[in-house]
Amino acid sequence: MYDKLIDDYLNDVTKDMGAEQRNDVSKELRTHILDSADALAAEKKIPVDDVIVREVISKMGPAEKIAAMYPSKETFLEKSGLWKVVQVLGGIAVAFLIVAGILWVVAPDVLAMPLSIIINIVFALALAMVVITAIFLVIYVYESRLKVPYEARLHRLNKSLQDATSPLKVWLTVAMAVIGLAVITIFWPYIPFLDGFGPDGRLIPLFTPDFASFIPYIIILGLFNIAIQLLYLSLRQKWVPSLLDVVLSCCNGLLTIWILTVFPFNPGFTPIIVAGIKVVLVFAVIGCLVDAAKKLWQAAQFFIHGSPEKSKAV
Repeated sequence: MYDKLIDDYLNDVTKDMGAEQRNDVSKELRTHILDSADALAAEKKIPVDDVIVREVISKMGPAEKIAAMYPSKETFLEKSGLWKVVQVLGGIAVAFLIVAGILWVVAPDVLAMPLSIIINIVFALALAMVVITAIFLVIYVYESRLKVPYEARLHRLNKSLQDATSPLKVWLTVAMAVIGLAVITIFWPYIPFLDGFGPDGRLIPLFTPDFASFIPYIIILGLFNIAIQLLYLSLRQKWVPSLLDVVLSCCNGLLTIWILTVFPFNPGFTPIIVAGIKVVLVFAVIGCLVDAAKKLWQAAQFFIHGSPEKSKAV
């Protein structure tokens, strides 16, 4: 009979759970499996049998996936390793207090460390335990509560952000372009930069008035980018905006080369900072060229196959 199929599946799901939780989860899942099997058998107008139960279990997914939806205290403390970390940090704190206490009593002249420093060290260890616990808790909540039920949604979201034709990607890019244009055109004279490190470091303006000559071109390229994104939504031939994206990347690279040549940055910067800015601009040019190559390949896939996904399927 199909009881063994259900028992084997439930054993796999609950193998790492405590006795009480194992009983509760087993009852809940058994009821769900039997109800689903009855519904499926009624739909197919056949009696419940091994085939029906096996199909229901298959639709539920792997036992590990179901088990992750029922996290236990043991899973959090033991399997995550959090308890061992807390024990180690707690042991260090206790050992430090014991040694400091003994030295304080038997050799106060040897222990030159003030009591406030000892308290601060113990407080730092306690704070480290709290922070580590919070990190483990976030990972635990994600793995047990969010990753499994929302894995498909996260996958779809990631796919949308990578798809040039996705409305989400388009509107997100448009919003970022608008914000970027507003910031660079209004606040560029006030953008600060740290000139040097240490006690002599100070904030000075990043750009000189010469940067104003680049603003119209930045605005034009930003508006061009917004228009391209809207074309992804309005045109059926997606290779057209994709090809325009190639042109935009090349124009961004040329603009960056022009900025590198003129170098409209504050002349008060130290030579090291100037060299660092130039290196960043060179990498920006390389990034524009790489992006142009990727967009050119994407345009070719749109032109040949209609979409990059179809070309992968082929």
